[in-house]
Amino acid sequence: MGLPDNNTESFKTFSKTRNNCKVLSVEDDPDYQAALINGLSSLSYDGKDVEFLTASSASEAATVIAANPDIAVIFLDVVMETDKAGLRLIRTIREVIGNDLVRIVLLTGQPGMAPINNVISHYDIDDYWCKSDLTQGHLQTIVLSNLRTWENLSDMKEARHGMQLLLASSQRIASKNDITEYTRSILEEICTLLKMQKGGIVCFYHPEEEKIDKALIVAACGEYTPFIHRYASSIIQESVLDEAIQLANTEKHHVFLDGFSVLYFSNKELDGREYIVLVKLERQLESNEINLLQVFCENICAGFRNVALHNKLTELAYIEPTSGIHNKNWMVREIRNMFSWERNRAKLLMIYVEDLAYTESVLGAKYCDQLTLSLYDHLRSFFHNTVDIALLERDTLVLVVYDEIDYDETSLERIIHTNIDVENSPHALDLTISSVDFSEFPAYEAEQLVSAGKSTLERAKYDGISYLAFSNELATAMFGRYELLKDLREAISNDDIVIYLQPKMSLTTNALVGFEALARWNHKNGGLIPPDQFIPLAESSGLIDKLDQQMLQQSCQAINALKSIGINVPISVNVTGSEIIRPNYFENFKKLLEDEKIPYDMIELEITESQIIEEKSSINTHLSVLKTLGVRVNVDDFGTGYSSLAYLSTLSVSVLKIDHSFVWRMEESEKDWQVLKMIIELGNSLGLSVIAEGIETQQQREHLLSLGCENGQGYLFSKPMPLDKTIDWIKTCL
Repeated sequence: MGLPDNNTESFKTFSKTRNNCKVLSVEDDPDYQAALINGLSSLSYDGKDVEFLTASSASEAATVIAANPDIAVIFLDVVMETDKAGLRLIRTIREVIGNDLVRIVLLTGQPGMAPINNVISHYDIDDYWCKSDLTQGHLQTIVLSNLRTWENLSDMKEARHGMQLLLASSQRIASKNDITEYTRSILEEICTLLKMQKGGIVCFYHPEEEKIDKALIVAACGEYTPFIHRYASSIIQESVLDEAIQLANTEKHHVFLDGFSVLYFSNKELDGREYIVLVKLERQLESNEINLLQVFCENICAGFRNVALHNKLTELAYIEPTSGIHNKNWMVREIRNMFSWERNRAKLLMIYVEDLAYTESVLGAKYCDQLTLSLYDHLRSFFHNTVDIALLERDTLVLVVYDEIDYDETSLERIIHTNIDVENSPHALDLTISSVDFSEFPAYEAEQLVSAGKSTLERAKYDGISYLAFSNELATAMFGRYELLKDLREAISNDDIVIYLQPKMSLTTNALVGFEALARWNHKNGGLIPPDQFIPLAESSGLIDKLDQQMLQQSCQAINALKSIGINVPISVNVTGSEIIRPNYFENFKKLLEDEKIPYDMIELEITESQIIEEKSSINTHLSVLKTLGVRVNVDDFGTGYSSLAYLSTLSVSVLKIDHSFVWRMEESEKDWQVLKMIIELGNSLGLSVIAEGIETQQQREHLLSLGCENGQGYLFSKPMPLDKTIDWIKTCL
């Protein structure tokens, strides 16, 4: 006699088709929030729309979250209306609202250090980042990774919920999460249920494509106990038994015969396996025993699925699904569980694969997946002793190695520059590596060590070096950078950064032809912060838009002030290429000039040659719009960016500014003299004005004139001056 079919269709679950995903930014700084949302504006995720929600306080966020239970990712600032507002919001999300699926990314400062009060170990968050370290590429990588995880977790939860409604799993086996432990519990329960004294029970599983006699026995009791971990063929001896097992496997249902029963279960959609439980009794089953076994089979089936689901959820928590490589959560857990003697020997290496995003855009995602796996194998073979490897981001791996070697750029040369075989062809890779020696930082927790490695890697990438080791000095510098970022945010908020004007002069007539506006920051403690320190910091932290707007507004005010004393010359303002291509740049630009009543031809924009090259795929369209408005665009630091002449001829620019380094070296270097001559002739041939920077001596001026350069700026004429000093200079010198 048999049971109704108990196949996979009976237990199949379906997840919702999602057409969009929601990302919430909780941030009380509107400028940073706008920069963050803008950085994600071009995000594309599997053809789905990504909806961005915002909240400026923890209380407002709680309302938004309650109204949108399907939010996938939350970027959460720690400090908002109160110092602990963000932390209380985490508790509200997890414990009050009860949302354990949403991915929470904590945003704070101080790279290389744990969040306030060890927040990672006490609060249920999924990632932790310092705002100053977040680039657009990092933001998009973080969001995409967490969206995938959220979707997978949501699907698993929906599946589990559906099974809980349909099936009542036995409490005595529900707590078993390991397949071996679970199958052993099944046998114990059946023994109790059937009051077995003689005979035996065996459970084996096999992938569908394998023959049944090659199935592996995973648990056994009674007379079958000696056969654990052997093939099913070792117990299938009687022809009737063989036929019953084959029938159960073929028909996908239970088979009950005199003296033994064959129970069939399938989890193919979850773990690709089929399970067969063979029960041998030296008596015939009573009808009530069959009924009990039928009910219990439903619990067994649910239990198999729960075990598989637990394994899937564990896999989601610690495995990157595309590559199958362990993720950051796994690595943090491994570091946290290290013995003290292991920590004394361990070193963390963070490895960044350069240009992986470009490679993916050209060769495809599958190729890059294989490239990552090939690099993974290469790293395993490179290190002599045990190595743990995890995928931190799409283009970044984190390793813990136990080799007793002092690694440096020389010893790591074979992996810094290496060839990896991908699809039977060599692929050249350039890697940037950072390291953290655990023994030098015994007080650091697991999250701090990973954060220190990441921050050091970002510093190495910024400095353009292949290898950098974390040190106390570097930790101090990073902390100083964080403090400087706080002061910069305050200075921009208070309009403490002001323009200094440096005149541009005609080299032939000594007439004033314009000014360049330069940002200057007199720190509240009295020192002058160099622009090469605070400008990159503003760019990396999302403050550059606000700073550029302030410099442009001050330049407009300076134009009106100069006009009042009879000086009508344009002022050029430095702007980053990434700002010009922002969707709302021209709207804000035109509105500001209209508000200040400044004609378009009185403002010039200066963009460095290297930034133009970085944004070359889209910037020329925006430059053409500026030219149409009548705004002149200057190519700053020309000669240092290595742009092609063919590309330069297509740009909608008006002025080439020769970098000061060529002016300073032209009298000592024939090569620099020839470069200067070439740039000036190139500008003239393209109908562009040419201006030289850094002129400090009369002899330099004469040399530039002899080469055909008509305009220049530098200390020979004047240093950069605040507006009031500029007006005094005009009255005195012109």
